[in-house]
Amino acid sequence: MKPFALDMDGATALDHIPASCGDVTVGCSDVAGIVEAVIRTSERLRDEHSALHSTVTALEADQVKVAEATDEARLLSERAIERLGEGTSLINSSLGEISSLLELVEALAQHVTGFAAAMEQVRRSSKDIEQIAETTNILALNATIEAMRAGDAGRTFAVVAGEVKSLANDTRAATEEIVQTIDALEAEAGQVIERIEQGSEASTKAKYSIAEIERTITTVGEIVEEVDRNNDTIAHSTDTISHHVRRVQDVLESFDQAAIENETKLKTAYHRMEQLELTASEMFDRIVQAGLSPEDSAMVEQGQSLAQQLVAATEAAIAAGELFEAALFDTEYVEIAGSNPVRYSTKLCDWAHRAWRPILDRATINDDRVMAAACTDMHGFLPTHLSEFSRDPTGDLAHDTAYCRNGRKIFDPIDQKSKKSQAPYMMAVYRQEGDGQQYRVVRNIYIPMVINGRRWGDFELAYSL
Repeated sequence: MKPFALDMDGATALDHIPASCGDVTVGCSDVAGIVEAVIRTSERLRDEHSALHSTVTALEADQVKVAEATDEARLLSERAIERLGEGTSLINSSLGEISSLLELVEALAQHVTGFAAAMEQVRRSSKDIEQIAETTNILALNATIEAMRAGDAGRTFAVVAGEVKSLANDTRAATEEIVQTIDALEAEAGQVIERIEQGSEASTKAKYSIAEIERTITTVGEIVEEVDRNNDTIAHSTDTISHHVRRVQDVLESFDQAAIENETKLKTAYHRMEQLELTASEMFDRIVQAGLSPEDSAMVEQGQSLAQQLVAATEAAIAAGELFEAALFDTEYVEIAGSNPVRYSTKLCDWAHRAWRPILDRATINDDRVMAAACTDMHGFLPTHLSEFSRDPTGDLAHDTAYCRNGRKIFDPIDQKSKKSQAPYMMAVYRQEGDGQQYRVVRNIYIPMVINGRRWGDFELAYSL
């Protein structure tokens, strides 16, 4: 009884070996997946760091330009203030001269007004002279008449009367000429007076404009001085920002160096975990191959039966002329336009959809433990897949990654190892992609598919106990 008890204990211990080995492999796969996700995150952060570094560098360059522009603005402000001072002096001098000119115009207006009044007085005097000349002429005429009456005695008086008449006529002619001259001067004086009045009105407006110019010049000077003070503030702020930018650059460089070191360490850890994952899968394979895991061995028998059905259906189709070996072994993978993840098609795909897919679907329908069943060629290409994973693409990356797996190439290190294996089957525990961000850890059986003496690839049965 005692040896039997020892055998039972040993058998019980052996039963735990595959599970423990599977747990180790799952743990390795899980850690490898986490490390890989961290590496991707680190790479993304480095890309963002590079973009941020470029932004900071551009900001520093812009900051230098701002500082240069600020210095130039300060110089321009100083020059503007200097020139404005000179201009203000010149303008004030000019305004003084303009004010004197306006006063001169007003004085001229007064003088012209007085000239017009004097001309009017001359006109009145000319009329008085004309009346005197007319009276003198009448007197001369009367004297001539009286002289004619007096005969020889009044001859001398007649000569005087003639001279007086001649003087009266000359006076009248001079008076008429004076009147004509006064009329001409009065017309010219009227125009001059009109223009001077206009100038006087303009000078009044000019005084207001001059006052406005003086206020504007003062305001401009104050604005320029304020700009100059603001330039000082901007220059100080620019120096502070430049200092902070340099500090950010130093931090970014330190971060970049640390990120590179961490990424290198993570990649090393990831490669070691991959190796450990392969080693654990190899241990799991050897345990199952040794018959130490009855449940896994039962799944192997189920997988071999399905593989035989697939091979038999393929050889029968070739014999009937429904499928040519050239199409079966076609490796001209034509990329399907617009697919993401990238998918391909070969001459085998249409026939595989019709003949292989129903067998694969039955494998999942008849056993709840089966997670997936697929055929992969020697390059990891899946010409077809389960109906569940052969949906029409929608363009959504998560959906298409999870449900549009037919036409994909999945050739991970464990898959590459299976294609090199010459054993009747190979066991593995590995990570299966989910939505592109998550994954599932499954047990997998690789069973070679040898068709008419030539290995096409493997039948894969993924399951979970």
